Amino acid sequence: MRTINKRKYINSQLQECFDKYRLKLFNYCLSRLNGSREAADDCVQETFIVYYNKLLEGNFFEDPKTFLYRTANNFVKRQKQKDARELKHRVSLESAEDVPVTDEEYDARLDLIDYDMFAKMLIDILSDEEKELYNLRYVQKISVEEMSERLEISRPAASMRLMRLRNKVKDMVYSIDFEGGKM
Repeated sequence: MRTINKRKYINSQLQECFDKYRLKLFNYCLSRLNGSREAADDCVQETFIVYYNKLLEGNFFEDPKTFLYRTANNFVKRQKQKDARELKHRVSLESAEDVPVTDEEYDARLDLIDYDMFAKMLIDILSDEEKELYNLRYVQKISVEEMSERLEISRPAASMRLMRLRNKVKDMVYSIDFEGGKM
């Protein structure tokens, strides 16, 4: 099979499975992740990335549904482990030394943080393509399907780009020093 025909075949297989199983996988992950829509969406996107990479490696599946559910289940398990680790490392409010004790002190601390400045800093760091994705999804609030049509890319490609954007923004947010105002 020629490379172009092979790529078209792989993309059609991915699109077919994406159309058929995306919502079912999302609901499956959502039910196992205590209703966390973002985590469920991440698991589904990661599942389709793995599936796509397997197809590119030459693996073809008679029953892709089984592979997709097993892969999604593995991502759900990883997310639960990650959530458990994060919960373990959180400091309780009672044990934190620097936590304001009154509502006024808490409000005063919040007033010191310039959230608009941090949002602008985050958006300025994004590439033009990432800014366009951000604008389409989070400002204009259009669906992934509409986004894929506007950008003239497949829905799985749009989903993958959104996942990468979310991960980049998460990494940037975690690196912010809110008190020092630096990233």
